[in-house]
Amino acid sequence: MMFRKLRRRLMGNQRFRSRDGEHHLALNVPMSRKEVALRRRRVSWRGVQGLVALGVAGWGLVACADLWERAFRHSGAYAVGPFELVTNGVITVPQVAAVTGLRPDQNITEIDLGGLRRQLLTLPQVRRAEVERRLPNHLSIRLEERRPSAWLACAKLGLRAFDSRGWLLDAEGVVFPAGVVLNEYTALPVIHCADLGSVTPGRLVDSALVVRALELVQRMRRQAWSRPMVLEQVHLTNRFTMVAQMDSDALFTFRPEQLGMQMARLEAILDKVGAAGARVASVNLQLERNVPVTFFDSLPALEGKAVKAEAAAPVVRRQAAPPRRGT
Repeated sequence: MMFRKLRRRLMGNQRFRSRDGEHHLALNVPMSRKEVALRRRRVSWRGVQGLVALGVAGWGLVACADLWERAFRHSGAYAVGPFELVTNGVITVPQVAAVTGLRPDQNITEIDLGGLRRQLLTLPQVRRAEVERRLPNHLSIRLEERRPSAWLACAKLGLRAFDSRGWLLDAEGVVFPAGVVLNEYTALPVIHCADLGSVTPGRLVDSALVVRALELVQRMRRQAWSRPMVLEQVHLTNRFTMVAQMDSDALFTFRPEQLGMQMARLEAILDKVGAAGARVASVNLQLERNVPVTFFDSLPALEGKAVKAEAAAPVVRRQAAPPRRGT
């Protein structure tokens, strides 16, 4: 009877000890050899199960990687091939492939679209770039190229207009190479700068005077003249003087500042003189009063208007290179 009660007590203690919970029996009873063996067996079995699970997971990863290699990376269905290029300028597919390193056999899933866009923006004539990928093998590149507003010419730097190795300026003053002289480029005005520092492609020109000359180009382009004429050249003789040469051989001299006011005065002068039937040779707008005006032909009698008679300055016509159409 006593041994039975002791056995029941020991078994109860074992069951309570094997439970999971926050409370444990305060009685400290050493584990038996059987309990030690059972615990070791459970630990060993759990270790074997963990190793088997790791092995199965590793085999699954290897199988998935092999499947990815065969189904995507080495599959011709996901090769880039001939990609789509949409641009408003002259950049060609070979130029894009050269700067980005795109290959026809390259897998489309491995292309870093952000890196590809950054590489395209390194081209000086690219203003904005968009890259789109559509599986399985469609890659679309859309470029917005800078639109030229004028040629930049500088004898000191060896920059010439109407040359494929020349430099163009957009409306913001960013410099970029011409590359190909299109027909539309031959109609652009030329900004002649006697002294110009270094020029970095894709950056703003480091000259406030050139920026003012670009503003004059834009104003001349928007101006509706009573007698049609087009700006051909802008000569930056010094930091106080800009001389605009028109296709009518007329020369208009401006100050770099207050171009709007000077343009309004020039328009008023041309309207009055044009009504008298005279051809203006030059107008010096640097003076606010008694503006010097010269004429190509004899001036009819103008009542109530004093005009300073001066010989017209010699005009050097530009020699445009024969137009070449870009491919």
